Amino acid sequence: EDDAQRAAAVGGYHAYAPPRDPLLAHPPGEFIIPTLPSLVTINHSIPLFKLQPSIRALVPHAVDRAIKEVISAVVERSVTISCLTTREMVTKDFAMEADENTLKKAAQWMVSSVAGSLALVTCREPLRVSLTNHVWNLLSPYCPSMDVNDTAALDQVVHILSSENLELGCSLIEKAVVDKALRDIEVSIAPALEARREQRARNPNAQFYDPNYMQASRWPQALPEMLRPKPGPVSAQQLKVYKDFNTLPTGTTRVRLPASLPPLN
Repeated sequence: EDDAQRAAAVGGYHAYAPPRDPLLAHPPGEFIIPTLPSLVTINHSIPLFKLQPSIRALVPHAVDRAIKEVISAVVERSVTISCLTTREMVTKDFAMEADENTLKKAAQWMVSSVAGSLALVTCREPLRVSLTNHVWNLLSPYCPSMDVNDTAALDQVVHILSSENLELGCSLIEKAVVDKALRDIEVSIAPALEARREQRARNPNAQFYDPNYMQASRWPQALPEMLRPKPGPVSAQQLKVYKDFNTLPTGTTRVRLPASLPPLN
């Protein structure tokens, strides 16, 4: 039977099943996370999938390719900006805080929030475009006639699948960014943490101050009085500013990812 003769009218468009299994044309390879196929949303009521159930397996590949296409640039930009900003802020605000664990925790709170927010803002539109392109490219071979009706119907399928998986992609990219930002900020503030440990070992009763910060030409003299570091531990009110980074709204609906999710490849 000729392939083109297998066309069947379903849901207002013609679709057909090629003789090859779609997974042979697009082997599984290595997903960005092994469990990605189980996280991808696939609307089983889509007529194309009712006619050709096997091509549902292509959708996770489209999502995977879209994420991989945009993730590197988003991670680099978001992590660089968030780590630099966080380091400068905590160095100022905790210049006289002797407890390195307090400094570290505040840096983690801030960098997680800033990096995650930057990632979501930066990745959404490029990821939407990439999802649309990859879903279309993987599904269009299974609608060979591509007349006006086919094109319109496939456009609708692509829109549904892209929209339903956009938040998943954003959440995975956000996780990758936050994970890397947390690793990088620890390296970035390592000298400040070590300075506190060294002073405590030498003279545990002395007031700590960060010499790199306090001897700078502008800081903190150029700051308003209320923003200048004060001797001793930071107050609970000051620390709350950093704790509140955890509760800042993002303006988006995050996908709840499994707690055991491995690092992204």
